[in-house]
Amino acid sequence: MGIITTSLGFGATLGGLFALRRWRENQWESCKTNKRLDGQVAIITGATSGLGKVLAEDLVNRGATVVLACRNLIEAREVVAEIKQQYLGAQLDVVELDLSSLESVKKCAAILLERYDHINILINNAGVSIPTKMGIKTTEGFEINFGVNHLGHFLLTNLLVDRLIASAPSRIVIVSSKLHEQGSMDWEAFEGTKDFEEGKRGPNAAYCSSKLANVLFGTKLAEKLQNHGVNVYTVCPGWNYTKLFRYSSVPFYSWIAIIPIAFWFMKPARIGVQTLIHCAVSEETENETGLFYRDCKVYQSQLKASSNSTIINKLWELSCKMCKIEW
Repeated sequence: MGIITTSLGFGATLGGLFALRRWRENQWESCKTNKRLDGQVAIITGATSGLGKVLAEDLVNRGATVVLACRNLIEAREVVAEIKQQYLGAQLDVVELDLSSLESVKKCAAILLERYDHINILINNAGVSIPTKMGIKTTEGFEINFGVNHLGHFLLTNLLVDRLIASAPSRIVIVSSKLHEQGSMDWEAFEGTKDFEEGKRGPNAAYCSSKLANVLFGTKLAEKLQNHGVNVYTVCPGWNYTKLFRYSSVPFYSWIAIIPIAFWFMKPARIGVQTLIHCAVSEETENETGLFYRDCKVYQSQLKASSNSTIINKLWELSCKMCKIEW
């Protein structure tokens, strides 16, 4: 009798937790538009899992031709096969892109420009969070978080921007994070000539700073593209169940402590992706540019550096120098 009572109590507890979690998920904002994208071409970086994969499914379902620009071609082709099984007639393509190599970025852009005479949506989604103590650099020797999360996307966007202008109205979505508010512009660390000082601004200062670079890039890009028919959106998707923090060195006992927080705040990819869809597709945002979004709403950054024109211009100049381009 005691075992039955215990089992019933345990089942009721699980049921209650499940119901609470479902209620919590319903509180998060979602993109409401049913807008079609027939005939449009959308490029998504890092679309083999998580937000990018769910985003690819959504845009394909709206009729867009979706290009997965990914480092792992095997996984990308598996995703394409999976989506095509789910959506008959889905138009997808795969192009190799290793954002830690500027040469790979150039090759990817050249292929895209050769294959597509119009590009309507570019979503800079791929990202890494790698502790600086691992000592990983990009092919060119730059800090890995900055190199992948910002610099690779900076170059890719610049190489495709003329095609986006020619395809106007078009949109560029840059995936950042609210953690940019813990970032700082440590120029020497970005260039790989010194290390980030971990612990001062969260567990991964380099990641937070790369996300700040995303915000500054979005602001300057929107300014440069004014009156060209290309809108720029920077997005925080929230804390999501994805592979982003797979390199985390957080001890096991710390993850145990995080479980209750994750239960309440962590989003599944299908919900985390909603703000990206909102910015890439929604009619509500078609006349907006240069803003930061969170939970399908405009969000005002609490970090003054995010709107500092001197810092914004310096990052643009440094990025151009690193990528050996001019604009």
